[in-house]
Amino acid sequence: MSQQNSELARWLIEACETRDLSWAEASRRAGLSQGAISAIVRGAQPGLEICKALAGYFGVPAEDVLRLAGHLAPTRQETWPPELVALVREVERLPPPLQRAAIKAWRAVLEGIASARDAG
Repeated sequence: MSQQNSELARWLIEACETRDLSWAEASRRAGLSQGAISAIVRGAQPGLEICKALAGYFGVPAEDVLRLAGHLAPTRQETWPPELVALVREVERLPPPLQRAAIKAWRAVLEGIASARDAG
């Protein structure tokens, strides 16, 4: 399994777990064969259309999945989860006052998580 493909596999496993979906169900919902995600996790190199279908289903930019699969060159954000990259892009589209509000809300959430982690 290539380094890029193992990153894609890890992301797919986490994305399915987060949504409480089996790999087969996530594959089916993405419009792919039932074993598509399983094959990627086992080391198969997905083609462009499979990457685009996965991106569409999981709601992340296709270029992020294509990067994880090794079809596009990595960027400085290569270690960021695609969901985080998509969220940042959404905030970038907001007017500056709403950007500041979103960042303030993120900080509050992260502080709450840190406090809960430290208390536990």
